[in-house]
Order: sequence, then structure tokens, then C-alpha cells
Amino acid sequence: MVGMPQATLQAWLSLYAAVGVMVALCAVLAMIKTAYDYRLGTRKLPTATVLDKVLVAPRLWIRWQINYLLGAPAILGIAIYYAHYLGFDTLVDV
Repeated sequence: MVGMPQATLQAWLSLYAAVGVMVALCAVLAMIKTAYDYRLGTRKLPTATVLDKVLVAPRLWIRWQINYLLGAPAILGIAIYYAHYLGFDTLVDV
């Protein structure tokens, strides 16, 4: 059984590691932005009824998801640029 060339394996590992770091950074920044939005008052969490209080966590989760997804184009662009830097030929040589 023939494995993939060492340069290809290293390029893929490098790309996965870079995307993982960017995803983690984006998740942390989305959390900070979500907290900032609610703390600043640009977003309000209604807590008048029991149902409102029960729905606080899902509302926070959805707001965090929206903020996280706003970073997706940047992650995708940086990942494509980094793959170009590594060389698409190297990545395809499996």
C-alpha cells in the first residue's frame, strides 16, 4: 500500500492546524462580541415572564452563532489564501 508523500501530509496537517486556530479565535471573538452587545445594551434579553427566562440560553446561543458565522468568510478566505501559499499542487498530490 502506497501512502501519500511526506510533503503532502505536512501541507494538510499545516492547513488543518491553521484552520483550527482560526476557528478557535473566531469562537472566542464571537463570545466576546455577544457579551459586548448585551452589556452595551444594543441587544436586550427579555426576562419579564417565566418563558422569557427559560429562553435566555437559546437566545444567547443563537446570537453567538450569528456572530460566529459572520467570521466564516474571513476564515474561508484566509484558508484559501494559505492553501495557495502552500501550493494547491502539493495538497492534491495524494
